[in-house]
Amino acid sequence: MRSNNAQTDRDAPDIGQRLKTLRTERGLSLARLAEMTGISDATLSRVETGKSLTSAHNLYTLSKALNVDITAFFDEDAHPLRSGIRSISRKSAEQPIPTEHFLTQVFAGDLAHKRMHPSLNTVTKQRLEDVGGLSAHAGEEFLFVVSGSLVLHSAHYAPVLLEAGDTIYFDGSMPHAYLAQGDTPAEILVINTMNTQTQMGEDQ
Repeated sequence: MRSNNAQTDRDAPDIGQRLKTLRTERGLSLARLAEMTGISDATLSRVETGKSLTSAHNLYTLSKALNVDITAFFDEDAHPLRSGIRSISRKSAEQPIPTEHFLTQVFAGDLAHKRMHPSLNTVTKQRLEDVGGLSAHAGEEFLFVVSGSLVLHSAHYAPVLLEAGDTIYFDGSMPHAYLAQGDTPAEILVINTMNTQTQMGEDQ
């Protein structure tokens, strides 16, 4: 395991190129991967060529279809989690990664097959249509509002306003979306748990 978990001058990962590499290694066409994931081949092509960003939800879906840990999109040298191993994420080393909906800093990206996926996300979008509506993922989710104000939309509840210091724990398979309240970005710490036994169809 690397002693510092990351180099301070590390560039943000090229998620599109890694997606293309993983897809071609498995002999999958764009059309076939689109069929497996429900993500259009046009969207996948734009992501692979760097013309479009993708969402964290789509990355979870793609990781299941490609049979890889989601860390494969962020760190090519991730090590399997095992007894006694640890990961340190330095403030100066973690580069924000732009996704379709927000900026995200992925922590412990050098550990694969984790049951928790922590990240620090900066939310700026204020309209539900700007984030493509509600989406879901396997597992459970814990959210802590670090700064700003966040509106959490979800399928079974009215939108709820969360202020700095507020937390919420919910079922990630319930479709949901994050929106900033006002012009000030909301910074949120999110911890997702992953159920490795969950089938991709349950994520939709």
